[in-house]
Amino acid sequence: MRLSIEGGDSIVRAPIPPERVTLAIEGWNAQDLDSRDVFERSLGSILDQSYHVHDCQILVLLDAAASEEAAAWVRQRLPTAEILRIEGATYYRAKNRAMQAATGDVLVFADSDVRYTPDWLEHMLRCVGAGHDVVVGNTQYENGPLSRTLNLCDWAGTRIGSGPTDWIYGNNLAMARTFFKKIRFRSDMGTSGGGAANVVRDELSKSGMRPWFCESAQGWHHLAPFWPKRLRIGAYRIMTRRWAPGLEWSWLARVPLLSPFLVTGATAIRAWGRAWRLRTSLPGKGLTLPLYLGSIAVIKSVELLGALLIVFAPSTLESRYGWFDVPAISGAEAPPA
Repeated sequence: MRLSIEGGDSIVRAPIPPERVTLAIEGWNAQDLDSRDVFERSLGSILDQSYHVHDCQILVLLDAAASEEAAAWVRQRLPTAEILRIEGATYYRAKNRAMQAATGDVLVFADSDVRYTPDWLEHMLRCVGAGHDVVVGNTQYENGPLSRTLNLCDWAGTRIGSGPTDWIYGNNLAMARTFFKKIRFRSDMGTSGGGAANVVRDELSKSGMRPWFCESAQGWHHLAPFWPKRLRIGAYRIMTRRWAPGLEWSWLARVPLLSPFLVTGATAIRAWGRAWRLRTSLPGKGLTLPLYLGSIAVIKSVELLGALLIVFAPSTLESRYGWFDVPAISGAEAPPA
């Protein structure tokens, strides 16, 4: 397959045909947000793709406990989709189920709380066709209070322009079969997404691969209520490091008094580093950088409060959100193929 480079992304003259593509749409996030409107908006953006989505294998992943009404309207919008009900669904348990059920040569993950631009899937598949086995799209928070600062704190502020990246998140991700049949995400980390909790980056590192960031494959993530979301993220970072000893900074979580401060401080430094690298893209060509550094500090302070609560008053958070316990399933999950 011959390629040409245009605007930073690899353009493939012979696109991947739809019958070789599996599109997995995760439905757990919308259930967590308790909002059918969010899910419908995401499905609408997927149906409006310039690529022939209806000719793909489409998987919609729902919790087994979801009501029949929740599945009925999905079937109405996507009559060609296969609805998979996952027992004790967690975010990455659903992803693993999609890997098992996918028949396509390319598996593309979409989330129920992300709105995708009309050419999103086309750009993702062009990058896969260019020889990149793992492609990460460009997800950013939709416009709202502190949305630009939140992008600097989280996934979207990692780089300018397409190219190799070190970051993976599950809401805008494509994998070639040669890769996804060999790996599985961690699914024992609770019901939240928590991109740092998966093992995919370790697998990539072992094989000497780096994901490809596709700037043009854009999605807009639902902007959840600020305070509850950041409290949960701060708490989740501590839980991640307790439950996954192999992760960076995991040893910090073994020191209850210091771990919230050190983990939150480390993530703040990383976010400040992103803001510094991307300062020329900020309003005023970097003149607003001090404002963004200060707003990042405010956000990390809220996350610190969540981290302190989960260390010293876990019942407070669990009684409010109830999402730290991994739902039980009968039997063991299928091993990697």
